[in-house]
Amino acid sequence: TMVRLAKLDDAKAIMTVIDDAKALFRQDGSDQWQDKDNYPHLEAITKDINREEMYVNIRNNEVVGCIVLSSIKEEAYDGIYDGAWQQDGLYMVIHRIAVRKDYYHQGVAKEMMEEVINIAKMKQVGSIKVDTKLENKRMMTLLQLFGFKVVGKINLLRDGVLDKVRIALELKL
Repeated sequence: TMVRLAKLDDAKAIMTVIDDAKALFRQDGSDQWQDKDNYPHLEAITKDINREEMYVNIRNNEVVGCIVLSSIKEEAYDGIYDGAWQQDGLYMVIHRIAVRKDYYHQGVAKEMMEEVINIAKMKQVGSIKVDTKLENKRMMTLLQLFGFKVVGKINLLRDGVLDKVRIALELKL
């Protein structure tokens, strides 16, 4: 098992992982990643890879999970409501975490979380911020396992999102 930066060669395999996650959300009755713009799409994934912000979990020489750790400021996070961020300094953001269907419940997401938390600590930022839908119980459970605290709500700024409201969580480092 290893978590490493994604390469452009991984894009197709990452899309398989993303498509599995979309199907899982649909099955759960969640509208997350079910938007008209087909997000997260190949273009978004390619951007993540080119920015060196997309990490993949490799098992048996295959991509079985993906996660983005970004240092790009998230505009939507400035509009937090029903709460507040715990710290105002430098932060990193987790996006687009997904696991391939045949690897569910095998610790793939946990391994990726451990890795990106370590990377953020090395970069000496004050916290990691993330948002998800309240109904996304798997993600909420994963984040809370690593000590992320619910700090409020944000509204996504992307067009074509069916429901823009997201729960904001933060891990102070």
